[in-house]
Amino acid sequence: MLEWIKENKDYASLYSAMVATGAFVFSIFTFLVSVIRAKKDRKVSDYRYYEQQKQYEKEISRLQEQRNEDKYDTEEKIRINEEPYFVFRNSKISTESNIEQTVLQMTFINKGRGSAYNIIPDLNCTAKRLNMTEFAIHRYDAVRDPIAMVGEKFVILMAYDKSEKNFFRMSISIKFEDASGRKYVQTFNIDILDRAGNGRMINYPQPRLCKNS
Repeated sequence: MLEWIKENKDYASLYSAMVATGAFVFSIFTFLVSVIRAKKDRKVSDYRYYEQQKQYEKEISRLQEQRNEDKYDTEEKIRINEEPYFVFRNSKISTESNIEQTVLQMTFINKGRGSAYNIIPDLNCTAKRLNMTEFAIHRYDAVRDPIAMVGEKFVILMAYDKSEKNFFRMSISIKFEDASGRKYVQTFNIDILDRAGNGRMINYPQPRLCKNS
């Protein structure tokens, strides 16, 4: 053994260098493997984070949608409980008529669940004669008491030219608000049947909530 070492002592430094080089290469390989594994683990971690983030956002969106639906349902229940609803009761020729125009007095009643405020009928509307030709009707006066509690009546005065016959069909819209300030409109079709101005409602309109409420 000693003889072999003596014979190969010139190669000892070479062997040492080779061993050192091998160790260095192995350390580099180990480092590269560690880097690759770390990158892979990071990709897996990033993917899991991304999936968790997506699930979180979906859950937040679902909860927000549920809250919006609950809010709408609650607001709609409140609105329905506050909604006025007008019904046409009768009409007649008013004593305020004169030689130039006939004044039609129309009485409505609030049969809704809530009071009506700021009641405003059409300023102008159209009526049709029996021969289906049209003529204009205009508001004679503002509603003198523009608030109608539940079960309370209110009067609208509309006027038209004295020369017109007292047999026609008219359409009139009434705007109003509920207790929370929501705006509505309700449109009535009414037949005037005789010279006394007696009328009959020919439709049963529901209050329509205005879009800008």
